[in-house]
Amino acid sequence: MSRSLSVRVLGAPLAVAALLLAGCGASEDEERQAAFCEDVPDLLSDVTAELEAVSAEPEQAPGIVGDAVERLEAVDPPEDVADEWQDLVTAWSGMRDLLGEVDLTDPSANTEFVGEATQVQEDLVATGSAVDEWSQANC
Repeated sequence: MSRSLSVRVLGAPLAVAALLLAGCGASEDEERQAAFCEDVPDLLSDVTAELEAVSAEPEQAPGIVGDAVERLEAVDPPEDVADEWQDLVTAWSGMRDLLGEVDLTDPSANTEFVGEATQVQEDLVATGSAVDEWSQANC
């Protein structure tokens, strides 16, 4: 076997091993962070746009918020924002539950829910801000 052939024969497995090991460089949490930073802004933008479009037909809001909660629950956040993300999902779940209780065709019939609606809105703002702060610092 000539020297150049032997280098090529030995070099091929080393190159393949390097490629395989290159994929192992990022930790699972780093991969989740990269996916979170790439996908979550679009997800939140889509949810916001869908909810803004509901103003013409408010009775669609419970279904849209329910769908949003499912999509938010499917996100696998990095460890260092997992608590904040779960708080955000919980706040959205609270909105979904509240919308299931109110009469969206007659806003004047919902005066008993004003306090709960205010709390849910405050929770959404606070949890959204916490996730946004993390994203600005880490994405």
